[in-house]
Amino acid sequence: MISSEHVFIDSTHVKASANKHKFEKKVVRKELKAYEARLKDEINKDREDHGKKPFPPDKFDKEELKEIKESTTDPESGYYVKDERTKQFAYSFHAAADQNGFVLGAIVTPGNIHDSLIFEPLMEKVVEKHGKP
Repeated sequence: MISSEHVFIDSTHVKASANKHKFEKKVVRKELKAYEARLKDEINKDREDHGKKPFPPDKFDKEELKEIKESTTDPESGYYVKDERTKQFAYSFHAAADQNGFVLGAIVTPGNIHDSLIFEPLMEKVVEKHGKP
């Protein structure tokens, strides 16, 4: 009944049991996209193949910071902003399902983690358990 021939991936936000008015502001390092390290390696390899010097590590490794709100009642949740009226602490439920609606894999993250950061780890989880689509 379960088939990984076709895989559908999506996520939904689930409201956390946290007061959106009770938080601390913190400065954290921006998370890089999952594929960024591989991209850096490919760029430098291509440069070397064309007789150019690779970029120095500091060209890529500029640390970017951002300010976030961390809930004091549920610090594992993330502050999620959908529009002007929808601002809350939430979790993101990322799920991969087959064409029959069976869940092949799932990952839960704070609500302020972008879907693009979770796609690759979720797909790896599906491939490991059910094979490549």
